[in-house]
Amino acid sequence: MKKWSIVIAVVMALALLLTACPAPPTSDNGTNGMPDITLPTDNTTKVVTLSGEHLTQNPVETQVPIYGGTLIRGYWIPRTFDSHQKASYGPTATLPVFNQLVMFDINYKEVVPETIIGDLAESWETRADGTEIIFHLRQGVKWHDGVPFSADDVIYSMDKMVDVTRSAISDWFPAYERTEKIDDNTVKIHLKYASAGFMLALAQGESQIQPLHLAGTDAQSAAFMVGTGPFMLTEYLTQVHLKFKRNPDYFRKDKYGNRLPYLDGMVYHHLGWTRTTEMMVGRRLDILDTTTGAGRMDTYNLIKDGAPEVLWQRRDRYNGSIIIINLNSKPLDDIRVRRAMGLLINEEDLIFGYAGSTMWGIPDSGILSPAWGLPKEEVIKLMGWDMPWDERVAEAQRLMAEACYPEGFKMNAMSAEADGTRTAATLVFVEALRKYLKIETDVSSGLGTIEIEKRLKDNRYDTYTRTLEVMDPVQLTNFFGTGEFANYANYSNPEIDKKLAELDRILDPDARREAIWEIERILLTDLPALPTGLFIPNFMPYYPWVKNLRWNDISYSNINRVEDVWLDESLRVK
Repeated sequence: MKKWSIVIAVVMALALLLTACPAPPTSDNGTNGMPDITLPTDNTTKVVTLSGEHLTQNPVETQVPIYGGTLIRGYWIPRTFDSHQKASYGPTATLPVFNQLVMFDINYKEVVPETIIGDLAESWETRADGTEIIFHLRQGVKWHDGVPFSADDVIYSMDKMVDVTRSAISDWFPAYERTEKIDDNTVKIHLKYASAGFMLALAQGESQIQPLHLAGTDAQSAAFMVGTGPFMLTEYLTQVHLKFKRNPDYFRKDKYGNRLPYLDGMVYHHLGWTRTTEMMVGRRLDILDTTTGAGRMDTYNLIKDGAPEVLWQRRDRYNGSIIIINLNSKPLDDIRVRRAMGLLINEEDLIFGYAGSTMWGIPDSGILSPAWGLPKEEVIKLMGWDMPWDERVAEAQRLMAEACYPEGFKMNAMSAEADGTRTAATLVFVEALRKYLKIETDVSSGLGTIEIEKRLKDNRYDTYTRTLEVMDPVQLTNFFGTGEFANYANYSNPEIDKKLAELDRILDPDARREAIWEIERILLTDLPALPTGLFIPNFMPYYPWVKNLRWNDISYSNINRVEDVWLDESLRVK
């Protein structure tokens, strides 16, 4: 465990603005130049759909595809191959093997209903009231062991995904009721109500279809890795590598009618981050990873300087970091104290502290990513960031004095990672609290999962900097719903509970967007958590001989299958 103690410096004492402390109301600059990113030439354009959604097309590869070759890549091999367990980096290793019912079209960056396309489902239709979806499955598909794929596999997988005893993604499907078999090639999914988020959850990379006939197989063994996907596992050495070969019977074809995949095979090395970067610079990997790229300035510079020929693409992400405030801790239960702390948030400084450049974040953003959240102008106003800095400081000091804390207080800040990134951002924030509000803070980082869970259970934290894992805004329920398992703020607001409960049932895109905005307005007023701007993109490095790579806004997209990626060996540096 690393522990920093931020000691209060001697500063001019604030005069008490009030002799009494009334009850709180019931409601209420660092930057850095952009590095020289080399992007592949493309004709990226915005496409407007019938619903008005603006879609961003990914780069288009104009070269004729080439068959053959083995792609070498690296990063963590997951602790389990069962994607329903939501293990870190799990789908990165399993998507080459397994398919889904539906997926997001990798030709677009956005992951929205308009970009959902079929995978094992060839087509589908939805009943008028939205409570039944009939999926027509691809025919002639086989599992890697030769057993035919059928509706029974879909029923098994759906029931497993929503079973809290067998799945860590069961909360993604609150509307699911059951799956009915029409025939071997058709299933009907029954929903409790028409759900805005059901198809979005089904298109996530974790929602993989698994074989019924191998139910009960050890998910940490190679025997589990029998799918319908473009690659077949040929060798698994624990903590060493995964080796794959081309599935000659893969059902998918490219737009020219050529059978995928193009590659003969793939090697996935198990490597820590430092070793992965070193091997990338040493040209022993073709691509750093399909999920993780350079997320900080030091990593970017290391790869850029060591391998200047590397190409880059930016992959934005919907998940960001927040500073959760424990409302069971005094005086953090006082909205005036939380409001004072929020006034001293400078998102550009936090982003710079995290990554070394403001290119790795989105300043002036709220709790939700701009893809869902409020326009930045409203975030700025709600947070009080529209005032000049000196006025923000003065207002924060006034609020602290009104709450009877003109001389500050002591608190503990916990950060949920060991590599120092969120901790560095937290240190930037607590230094502002020390300097302007005389709040003395102990920052704890590098804690193991067991220790973090123990502190959370024992209520031994005042703030907690962590990722807000929200695939769909309805999942804000997990973090801010009364009594929910990840509500580390111990926050309760009946109005928020009601709006979150209704959100999945709002199908109209405009009405749903306004509902999401109203939820964020309340959160930015009550401040159970502080926004940070830490929506950290990855800059994805790869060598010029790797063709047709593109990314969308989720980590576990179809690019992890590399089914339509190819190698042009004529461009490889010898």
